[in-house]
Amino acid sequence: MPKAYQVYQRVLQEGRAYLGRPKASDPETAQALLGLDHKSFAHFTHRLGLSSSKHLRYTVLPLACAEPPLGPILRELLAAGASFAELHKLQSRYHRRELELAQLQQAAQARAWRSLLARRRAQPDWARRPVWIFPTDMRLRRLEGLNPAIAEVLVERYSLPGEWVVDPMAGEGTVVQKALELGRRAWGSDLKGDNRLVKRLDIADLVEAVGQEVADLLVLHPPTFAWYVQHVFDPEHDEPPEFEYANWLSGHLGDALPVLKPGGRLVLIVRPEHKPRSLIRRDGLLRWTFVAPLENLLSEKNLEPLHYHLAVSEDGEEDWSIFVGLKRVQSD
Repeated sequence: MPKAYQVYQRVLQEGRAYLGRPKASDPETAQALLGLDHKSFAHFTHRLGLSSSKHLRYTVLPLACAEPPLGPILRELLAAGASFAELHKLQSRYHRRELELAQLQQAAQARAWRSLLARRRAQPDWARRPVWIFPTDMRLRRLEGLNPAIAEVLVERYSLPGEWVVDPMAGEGTVVQKALELGRRAWGSDLKGDNRLVKRLDIADLVEAVGQEVADLLVLHPPTFAWYVQHVFDPEHDEPPEFEYANWLSGHLGDALPVLKPGGRLVLIVRPEHKPRSLIRRDGLLRWTFVAPLENLLSEKNLEPLHYHLAVSEDGEEDWSIFVGLKRVQSD
């Protein structure tokens, strides 16, 4: 019998004896034990031979109280051999909507719950496809962080071992970490940097900190359009917010581009507006309101557009537009 399940059964069996309620159900026993005063609960913990009551109070007994539809499945997984730690991870992933109830039910029936805990990896050759489908990561999504799978393929594709990769909007340092793992030299900074992997630095001070024309690959991952509209955009301004966002990005590019070598690559990673104005007329041309201004922005900054990638998460809830440009060599 699995060890964790043995512990679970023993706690409830001893609980019924301690409470003097031999016919109480598992949920009734667990609820009654959780309702004990501190002294009585500590005494019961000591009776079980446990040194700490935290595991009992916050892990074992709540499992017995967990209601349908999730509770019975978790207890079935426990009986099948899952550990308390594995159940906690599965429960957390379910509440974050990374797992569906049907997946847990199938895992319990097949005794294959560990496959749900395995770290999801991108499919082979995923970055050669027209649309990049990358693994879902709810934690990074909440932080608007760049998925490691995207960071890795961008560094590998647009730089060589030993080259300098600079990311002045590094967040938690995903690009920096992947660059170092792939044998590149790397610099990362951010307004909220921790001064370890990512320096605390305003992008306006980047050239002073790093120098001019030193980077082979410059990665720019600014806050999203939605963040800009909420925190920066002035709704009374005449220009549409899509163009104001492009102008805002232009200022950041102006601060960052001097560190890029002539012939170096820029990667600009942005999230598009999902409810754009249909089409607009500017300079006599009809253009999409999000992609075209950013493509135009690269040209205005002496960058030759090389590639455009669209990356979408497996669950379809996250997407990034990735523009890649080459810094032109100035002719004499």
